[in-house]
Amino acid sequence: MVKQDVDALSSHGFTDEQITIAVQIIAYFNYINRIAEGLGVDPEDWMKPTASEWRKRKGTDYQLIQNCW
Repeated sequence: MVKQDVDALSSHGFTDEQITIAVQIIAYFNYINRIAEGLGVDPEDWMKPTASEWRKRKGTDYQLIQNCW
């Protein structure tokens, strides 16, 4: 993450605190995924939804996310 990333998020209304929290959560998940991968942990079947199942669970307003970048 570089200054331009922070500036882009800030320009979309994210506060420094929100950006910091997001970075911490993303870093934690990255860490946990690397540990699980390194130990050879296989995800449970319910953790591997198909693309259509994922969209159904998460909604369909992906344009909002794409406009952030």
